[in-house]
Amino acid sequence: MKTDSFLAVLKALHEHGVEYILVGGLAVGFYDISRITKDLDIFVKREPQNIENLRRALTAVFQDDAIIEITFEELEKYPVLRYGTPLDYYIDIMDRIGEAFSCNDLEYEIIESQGIPVRVATIATLIKLKKDPLRERDQLDVAYLTEKLREQEK
Repeated sequence: MKTDSFLAVLKALHEHGVEYILVGGLAVGFYDISRITKDLDIFVKREPQNIENLRRALTAVFQDDAIIEITFEELEKYPVLRYGTPLDYYIDIMDRIGEAFSCNDLEYEIIESQGIPVRVATIATLIKLKKDPLRERDQLDVAYLTEKLREQEK
């Protein structure tokens, strides 16, 4: 089941001290918004040691030789690295979206899931990231997240 694997990855990220922020559909799900997702989306701090910690974390979960291709240098060249796991889903590893966002620009909170502290983008941050959505599911996410934010502000 992907959910178990997602949690294993999040646990490994925590255990290996990776500075990351969970975004995307799984992050939306942490706010009690029903959302099916087929991948894991994370922003990572682009620093050599952090990327090494990321590689160690992923290796602890997947024991996959392809992880060696996730490097600091590749993340400098490309804003998103897509790692295809042996379990038939992707992990999108981002450090920026154009000039608009980098990992340092995002706010997060720690939400515990099954005893695992997870660094999840705040609702306001998720809305910003999905602000000009083209996909229908992103438009729905923004609508639900906006309502959730209003509820929190009451």
